Amino acid sequence: MEESKSAVVLLVEDDPGDQKLIKYALGTQHLNHGLRIVGTGEEALEYLANCQKAMAGYEWPDLILLDLNMPGMGGKEFLRCIKADPQLCELPVVIVSTSDAESDIEETYKLHAAGYVQKSASPDELKRVIQKLVKYWFATSSLVAKQ
Repeated sequence: MEESKSAVVLLVEDDPGDQKLIKYALGTQHLNHGLRIVGTGEEALEYLANCQKAMAGYEWPDLILLDLNMPGMGGKEFLRCIKADPQLCELPVVIVSTSDAESDIEETYKLHAAGYVQKSASPDELKRVIQKLVKYWFATSSLVAKQ
């Protein structure tokens, strides 16, 4: 992957340990990334609203990594909200969850999630999965450019 490539990842995750591990995994990539971390669906919607207003310090995410189980607005409700918004619906959202319930997987794909990754109990395995995910999204996949 080219060093000059730049990307913004919005991590919507309430667990500080998972935040730290995902931040570490992203930092090991040859990617000039800006990681933004919020702990709830409500905070993520506020972040995106600030992006829409072009507020300083708020950059459009190229990818959203979304936990399902959070206090307040959960991941599924957040996904419903942004996929219903014409200005946000094209943002790729990948679910990163401990849930392996088939109903969660099916429902999030019906809500137009771009992918679903189960969090591993092993920090090393979660790191490898996040690295593969980032490599796919920023080196292989073509993304829609946001202004």
